[in-house]
Amino acid sequence: MDPVSRLGGRLGGHGLQLAGLCLYTVMVAYLLRLPCRVPGGAAAEQLPALCATEVTPAATAGTLDGFFTGGPTGDQPALVGMITTVLGWVAARLSALLGTDVGGGVFANLSVVLLALLWLATVAVVSGLSGRRRADAFVLALAPVAALVGFTTWDLWAVLLMVLALLFHVRGRPGPAGVFLGLGASVALFPLVVLLAVLFLAARYRQFRDFAVVLAGTLAAWLLVNGPFMIAAWEQWLGRFRAAADRPVAGSSLWSVWSRADAVPGAAETGQHVLLALVLGCAAVLVLTLLTRQEPSVVQVAFLLLTVLVLTGPGYSLVHALWLAPLVVLSRRNWIEFGAWQLVEVLWWTTLVLPEAAWPVLPWTGRTGWDAQDLLAAVRVLFLVWFLVVVAVDVLRGRRAMQIGVPEAE
Repeated sequence: MDPVSRLGGRLGGHGLQLAGLCLYTVMVAYLLRLPCRVPGGAAAEQLPALCATEVTPAATAGTLDGFFTGGPTGDQPALVGMITTVLGWVAARLSALLGTDVGGGVFANLSVVLLALLWLATVAVVSGLSGRRRADAFVLALAPVAALVGFTTWDLWAVLLMVLALLFHVRGRPGPAGVFLGLGASVALFPLVVLLAVLFLAARYRQFRDFAVVLAGTLAAWLLVNGPFMIAAWEQWLGRFRAAADRPVAGSSLWSVWSRADAVPGAAETGQHVLLALVLGCAAVLVLTLLTRQEPSVVQVAFLLLTVLVLTGPGYSLVHALWLAPLVVLSRRNWIEFGAWQLVEVLWWTTLVLPEAAWPVLPWTGRTGWDAQDLLAAVRVLFLVWFLVVVAVDVLRGRRAMQIGVPEAE
């Protein structure tokens, strides 16, 4: 039986419960942003971080002209451009049919409904990967980070495609795994950590057949989606990668926290530190994969690589936490750790949304110069370091690897 059929049969008894929890998370996300939908309200000006979203393009043309060239705005990833173009076309037709205006929220409502379905699918796939511990999916379904940012960004597409690739690879289907990786990389490059994880596991036994199949599927799917965009608007397509590479060091990141502690020589050298730390981190994961006695799960190796990428990168945003959440659930299976981490993410989000005058004044900040947001930024980084260390220890001990992706019947 193929992985999708087995997954569907396995979720039969608990599907409604998972769906209910996912819809609860969607409802919480909707209620959080209710002030942004009040006609004539000033929430967008007073709380810009709360109302910020990228799921609504600046212009919804209602045509399919941007299908191959970055969507209605022309500045979206290839796969996202295809999705938003189709949604814009559907929204325009619904607006004409119902006599409403597209700008009145038809596109946004369709986008949120689609993202809600994607979240439900992501939780279902994680349930399929969780083996005999079905409750892991219930924990993920209620993850606060999904309510905070999950339905304001198109990255949820890539998160779903990444966990689908992991599911198919664990179940011995490298071809479909590669296709899903190629599609996910057409939204964001983070799913490629799965490809690197497959390479590390292939190097462990010097058997590269599965990696070659995954790589071929990834390249084929990626070129199929991105090829027309590259041919039709090369400079526009290339500009997106240049913009991503030139992002400044900002927000909550290892480097920003480190610089506040006066441990970094200067911001000008941060780019070199990022590259060096990334290379050393990936090399350490490779050595760990090669030397551990029991073969680690591809989920564990992918989690370590993704954590290294986020930890050493120029910024650690709430969207990154959304990426990490499914892999944290699968790799650690510790609800207390997950809950504590999510609580810190909620507090961090609160400092981003509320005006600075609303932040609590800590008694010791006068000497250190750190406010509540700086302190939470440091705690967020420490949580990533903790997850990196404890999962590495789990890999060395051979723990949890055999529990990931094992169907209940086995």
